[in-house]
This record gives sequence, C-alpha cells and structure tokens, in this order.
Amino acid sequence: MAVPSPAAPPRLGMMSPLDLDEHPKHLVRDHVLTLGVIVLFCAVVLLLGR
Repeated sequence: MAVPSPAAPPRLGMMSPLDLDEHPKHLVRDHVLTLGVIVLFCAVVLLLGR
C-alpha cells in the first residue's frame, strides 16, 4: 500500500471539503420558525393592502 510522501505540500483549508454534516439538525424548530415567518409575512401584506 502506498504511503503519502512527507515531501508533499500541506493541504490548504480551502481545498478540503466542508463539514456540512456537522451542523446540528433541529427539524421541528426550523419548520415552526419558517411557518411563523410565512404567517407574519402574510399578515403584513394583508394589513398593508388595506
């Protein structure tokens, strides 16, 4: 099995993949927040439309 050469340049941070899976998932909270923003937006549109 080939071992990486120690003479290789170090990997830059921008060349490594992002750890997007490390973000904690709060699915219920995100859905409730989205629903609240949509309801608030609709209420503002209805009040300004009068």
